[in-house]
Amino acid sequence: MFRTGHIVQNSSRNARVASKFTRKLAVLAAAVAFTGAAYSAKAQNDLLYDWRAVNAATTPLNGTFVPAPFVTNATAATVAPTLPANQTANPGRAAVKVVEPLTPANIALIFGGANAGKVNYAFYDLEGANAAQFPTQATSTKAASPGIFVGNFRMFPGSGDTSGPTSGPDIGTYLASGANMANEDLYPGHGSYKNPAQVGGGTSSAPNIRSALFTLPIERASFVTANLPSGHKHIPYVNRFNNFGNAALQNSGNQFVPGATANTANQMLSRGDFSALVAHYRARGANGVHLLDGGVVGYTQTQFEQDARDGFQFAPFASIFNGGGAKLATLDTVSNVDGQTRDNEATGVVFSGVYSLSQNKLALLVSNLDNGSHTIDFPNKIGNMNVVASSADRTVIAGGHKLLEFTGSGTQWNLTNAAYVFSSTDADRNGVGVPEPMAMAGASLFAMTMLFRRRRAR
Repeated sequence: MFRTGHIVQNSSRNARVASKFTRKLAVLAAAVAFTGAAYSAKAQNDLLYDWRAVNAATTPLNGTFVPAPFVTNATAATVAPTLPANQTANPGRAAVKVVEPLTPANIALIFGGANAGKVNYAFYDLEGANAAQFPTQATSTKAASPGIFVGNFRMFPGSGDTSGPTSGPDIGTYLASGANMANEDLYPGHGSYKNPAQVGGGTSSAPNIRSALFTLPIERASFVTANLPSGHKHIPYVNRFNNFGNAALQNSGNQFVPGATANTANQMLSRGDFSALVAHYRARGANGVHLLDGGVVGYTQTQFEQDARDGFQFAPFASIFNGGGAKLATLDTVSNVDGQTRDNEATGVVFSGVYSLSQNKLALLVSNLDNGSHTIDFPNKIGNMNVVASSADRTVIAGGHKLLEFTGSGTQWNLTNAAYVFSSTDADRNGVGVPEPMAMAGASLFAMTMLFRRRRAR
């Protein structure tokens, strides 16, 4: 069952609201895995952003990814006149990135007056000493532009999340912040996640490094979806790798070099693994993703956007989302593997999926980042229908990502297709991983400055 975890109450002004919400979560979370969480999305509304994409010239997949300019108090007057055109080019998806607390006058200039409604998403990045100002900034931004979605980096409702060595912000903290958009950090290798035993002193039960890199961010995303209040958006920051703040995954200076130390060969996530990871995020409730910088030496911005797009717009999932009546198949962080029910983290195996009763379609993606083959059993019912698939079809090779597609008939989901996916792009698991922002290539000078500013803020 989905683990709601131990809820630690805080003393914020929203503690009682959070307590009530998390009690409801404990009752409802188990039902999510078996009945699906109502969720639908249209392809044209995919909310895909890139921290380095500030205009069309710096957005390799312009038209798929939405450029969003940086806003500071010094640049507000320059950015403000460009916002109506951004809305015309990206209706309903226009965004800005705010990297310092704005004055009331500049909040009004960017989000109010003639620009009211011209910005749909405000991605704040207020960290360190500036973080305390986010609630005031969020309240003022929403007042200037009703209907806007506002979030801050690493502000998310994480009650119950066990992906890290310590807990992140809980639901009370999130509610008190004024955010109505969750922007958690899904950074494989980051210091906010547990490490496996292979790097020494790790507290994760993962069977190898790459499985920890894969399953733990999925776990965090799942808890965010389960906690997120109705009507809020879920757009995490994502990377293929980012070992910032994690000395355990820095085995050559500040780099992670697969094979440089024992038990590290073939343990980086490949490009295909990253696409699969993003597909899992969408099938677990993410409305979009916000890319950072890739985190692998030689990994270009174009490749990064392509791989994220391929995952988020994974055709078997996208066709169900676009066809109406789409629901999530599971938010479970445990599954039955080889006849035993265990954490996804402990097995290195995770499945996610989407279904629609009106379309009579179910698509499941099963990923196995362990070193050996595994056979998975699905819940007795998904959408109140039995899942029928042979043991051979439910077996996934080491390092494989397997798509299983079903058609509904009566009370059963009958398998119509089984195929390995996401292996043709690039299966190399020996890329050199680096902390942000060292993998940057081709970013504008201002964007580079903002990336370095984010890193210092942590």
